[in-house]
Amino acid sequence: MGTLREGNGETVVILNRNEPAFYAVPPEVYEAMLEMIDDMSLAETIRARRDEPAIEVDIDELLQQGNLQ
Repeated sequence: MGTLREGNGETVVILNRNEPAFYAVPPEVYEAMLEMIDDMSLAETIRARRDEPAIEVDIDELLQQGNLQ
């Protein structure tokens, strides 16, 4: 824990025989990384579907039909 405290809130790498064993990152950095990964995955899905035909819908009509909750 002392090593992590000395990191002063920055990412810390723990080495085993001079090779990275694991990284300790602050929670806000970890959450930002997860958001970035999610955004990249969503962008890839969007690119893959870019050439698919679009279907126009009326949101009010769907609400009236009870198809959208």
